Formats: sequence, structure tokens, C-alpha cells
Amino acid sequence: MPLARDNRGMSAELIVRPNTAPMTWEVFKKTHRVGSIALDGYVSGAPQFDYEGPYLNANHHEDVNRLATLSTAQQIQQFIRMGMEDSFKVAGEFSPKVYVNDCDQDVCAAWFLLNNIDRAKQPTHMLNRFLNVAGTLDVTAGAYPYPKDLRIIEELAWVFEPYTDFRASDDMAKKNATQYRDVIDAVETRIARHLEGTGKKKRLETDYEIVGGGENWKMIREIGKDGKIGAFMDGINAYVIAKPHGEERWRYSIGRRSEFVPFDVPALIDVLNKAEGCTTDRWGGADIVGGSPRVNGSALSPDQLQ
Repeated sequence: MPLARDNRGMSAELIVRPNTAPMTWEVFKKTHRVGSIALDGYVSGAPQFDYEGPYLNANHHEDVNRLATLSTAQQIQQFIRMGMEDSFKVAGEFSPKVYVNDCDQDVCAAWFLLNNIDRAKQPTHMLNRFLNVAGTLDVTAGAYPYPKDLRIIEELAWVFEPYTDFRASDDMAKKNATQYRDVIDAVETRIARHLEGTGKKKRLETDYEIVGGGENWKMIREIGKDGKIGAFMDGINAYVIAKPHGEERWRYSIGRRSEFVPFDVPALIDVLNKAEGCTTDRWGGADIVGGSPRVNGSALSPDQLQ
């Protein structure tokens, strides 16, 4: 039976659980309070809504055509503008429980909308442009061919700098919920400044080095925080990015520019899950981008992965 809904805290509430592996839609509904929303991979699977809860999964990582699916933040914006608010009201107040296990750009943008729902309902040029460009970059995992010195790209680099700094540090592997929440709060503040016209710009850091790979793909190490974008700019269309994840563990991102590049990401994800005997905490992703298990990373070294 669904859990009884808690009427305290009459506003959107964010629950950050970096140590929670992605779960199925059915498990989510059985173990979380009614009125719960899962964002961007907290629940593994395509977007879904259950009116009887209500429950909502906004996601674009699994069981979707990646290029034909909106980013999580764009989905939330569509849902809000099409009347989602009323389904998640208690005593007349919008008050969903919002669950995340990451703090990336898409999570931050989606939470900003849910936590500022009156602003989200207003289709301003600045907000629409922000969501469109950030969403396109997220859906394509940074592969969309925007010029790197385009003003909006440099503005978004500044907006999301708290996350990219965190991702580049060793702190992300610690899975500390307070640190993850601090990143989300810092990005939320910068989004607000950007939309108000008081934000800043930051040049992309696109340096990287090739550390392995094969005939049609490259394994790279990001030197700059935007190294993957640099690799795309240089014509690398299929990649693996390797980064240490604590002691004797690795965090990997695997992907291709589009489904038109012959680098079978879903098949690779299946092979890697079998190689590591993964159960709940698994390699995951969609047709053009995937990655190592969210919580524990991978035990495979870069040489083993190749």
C-alpha cells in the first residue's frame, strides 16, 4: 500500500540521496510517499506518471531514444506548464517530495523549476533560452555543435561551475549528501542570477588527452572540466572517459555523438554489467550515452575496460 502523505512543509522538498542506486518505477511507488517525484535517474526508466499516487518520474537516461527525448529539466517545464502543479498540491499548496541521487546540470535545472514554480509557469525569453540550450547540451552529453565561444555557452559554464568543479574534485566520490545539496543550492542561486541578467561568463576548459581506445573510439582523460567537448570539437565521435572514483574504483562515461555513429552503447552497457556481475547498482544509460554504476563506480581498470 502507498505510504500516507505527510502534510508538513507546504512547498517542494528536495531529498538528496547520492548513496541510493537507481530503482525501478514499481519499487519507487512502493517505498516512497505519495506525492513523490524522481528526477534524472533516481528511478531507472522512461518518464512516467501515476495519477493514483500521484508519482512522477522525469528522466531521459534509460528506455528512450535519447535525441528524441527532452532533458529532465525540459520535461519538468512542460509538465508544469501543462498543469502538473494541481496533481501535487496538499491543502492548496504545491508540495511534492523530490528525490535525486546526483547533482548534475539537469538535476539542478529541474529542481530550480520545481522550487520556483511561479517563475517556471512564466514563458520568458531568458528562461526558455536557458532551458533550450542547457537541455540540448544535456541530451547530447555535450556533443551538440555550439561554438565554444558563443555567449550563452560561456554563461552556462559559469552557471554550472559549482557542479563542474565538484565533479572534477575527489569529493564527488565521497557521496556526501550535504556536499551534493550544497552544489545544487549554489547552482540554483546562479540560475536565478543568470535569468535576472546579473550572471557572469566563463570560458570553457576543453583540454584533454587520449589515453587509449581503438580504431573508431578513443579513451580520454579530461584535463579541463570540459574536455569531452574539446574531444567532440576535434572530431572524436565515440569515447570513453575514465576518472578515479575512490580507491581502486573508476567512474566512466561512455558515449557517441549520435545514434548514427556505429558504437553500440546499449550493447556495451550489457557486456559491462555482466562482466562486473552488477545487480541494483548498475551500468546504465540510453542509446548514445551511458556510465558506470552511480553509487560505487566500476571495479574495472581502464586497461580491463578496453
